[in-house]
Amino acid sequence: MDTKLNHLQKDVIRTAKKGFPLVLSGAFIFFIIALFPFFFSMKIVGVIWILALITIFPLGVAVGRCMKINVLVIENPIGILAAVVAAPQAFFIPVFILVYLQIPEYLPFTIGLLTGSHFFPYVWIYKSKTYGFIAFATSVSSFILGVFAVDQAFFVVPLTISIVFSIGAFCIIRELRNE
Repeated sequence: MDTKLNHLQKDVIRTAKKGFPLVLSGAFIFFIIALFPFFFSMKIVGVIWILALITIFPLGVAVGRCMKINVLVIENPIGILAAVVAAPQAFFIPVFILVYLQIPEYLPFTIGLLTGSHFFPYVWIYKSKTYGFIAFATSVSSFILGVFAVDQAFFVVPLTISIVFSIGAFCIIRELRNE
């Protein structure tokens, strides 16, 4: 059983390249989100945030296709597990809308914390310490900056997430080269 599980994990790691295009997509989208407060009123920024988050996955799939990386490894049970682990993110959207409507200043904190926490299972799925870093650094920085720098959170939280994801993308490339 262990041998087969190991083989399935290695296949997903090789085929999906540890989800690298999705992390890269997230880095790009969160960087763009960080710029929104400079161009739009804060009332509009929260709505744009929520809509922009929806683009991360399809953009990541498109980036993967351009790079000839299949991030949707649905013919492999571990690939299906990766998709199942990612799917709850879609159900967070109503939470984000509620936070935006009730306490909009905590939207960056909420989005960052929930986004970061969803990466923990990928430590095992992709045999990657980098996903532990992404999960921890995104969650902790979103909490600290989203709570203690609340007045600048719509800029500093997504910028920090973008930096964490960029570092993560670099580290994933390094992990792939070392395998």
